[in-house]
Amino acid sequence: MVKTKDYYTSQKSEFFTQFDGFCERVGALIEEKYGKKFKNDVMGEIKRGFELIFDEIPYIGGDDNFLTMDLVSAAQDLALYQVLKRHDKPVEEIGEIAYQESEQYLRDNADLIPPMTHPKYVFYIEMAAKESLKRKYPGDWAYKFIPPEGENDYGLDFVECGIQKLFHDHDADEFTPYLCAMDIPMSECGNLGLHRTQTLAEGSDLCDFRYKGGRETEVASTVIKKG
Repeated sequence: MVKTKDYYTSQKSEFFTQFDGFCERVGALIEEKYGKKFKNDVMGEIKRGFELIFDEIPYIGGDDNFLTMDLVSAAQDLALYQVLKRHDKPVEEIGEIAYQESEQYLRDNADLIPPMTHPKYVFYIEMAAKESLKRKYPGDWAYKFIPPEGENDYGLDFVECGIQKLFHDHDADEFTPYLCAMDIPMSECGNLGLHRTQTLAEGSDLCDFRYKGGRETEVASTVIKKG
């Protein structure tokens, strides 16, 4: 059984193949906004930055934790942020690029979005929530399962966030809300009916996820405005 950092070593080829796709998408967005020369200048820096961050991603259970992939994906966005910030690009522009990349990927790969409102998946999520509250891994999320109430299929109250912790360790707190906003296209493309009014990254005590398959997504965000 693969444990701790050996997990990332064993999965490095797969994760870096996914990162290549990320680079193609953000590269096109960077070129559109800042020009081809700038894109050519920074893409190598972003790739080197991700390699450094990848070696520091905390182990949170590997394949036994469905949020591991979220943490690796966030590391990609962190590399983008670090490089563009170093080139004096404002966080609002960096965040918009990151959001657009996520929106494009989710729209083109909606079949990969977990069926989070399917009864079998809900049962799995409930078990995962109980496991998260044991806090086995410092870099992990911790969240409570909220049984069906009102019109909601179920809810999750996140009281710790792995992405927030990772970004804080890299002095990227200002960028974290843009990762929170990426739950908007995930819900829309996955037909998850997410309602959320607050997040840890935006100053609240928790992130209040409430799901109802098929309804309109309503997610409050301080950085991305929809409609």
